[in-house]
Amino acid sequence: MKSQLESAKHLPVTIDATSGTGTPTPSKIKLNTIEDVRRETARVYREARAGTIDVSEAARFTYILTGIGKFIEATDLEKRLVQMERKLLK
Repeated sequence: MKSQLESAKHLPVTIDATSGTGTPTPSKIKLNTIEDVRRETARVYREARAGTIDVSEAARFTYILTGIGKFIEATDLEKRLVQMERKLLK
C-alpha cells in the first residue's frame, strides 16, 4: 500500500484554480493523422452523448480538433504540392 502511495505522488495532476482540487492529468493523445483526429472526435462525441463530459466542453474540444485536422490536411497538401513541383522542374 505504501509503495502505491509513493508512486501516486509522482503522477501528474491538474489543479483546478477555483477549488484547488487535483485531478489526474489526461494521458497524451496521438493526433498525428486525420484518422487520429477523427477517432478522437468520435470519442468526444460518445462521451458527450453518455453525459461523461458537458456538451459545451465537447463543443470546445471538437472545435480544436477541427482546427488540428485542417492543419494536418494543409500540411499534407503542401508536401504533395512540393513533390509535384519538384517533378515538373526536373
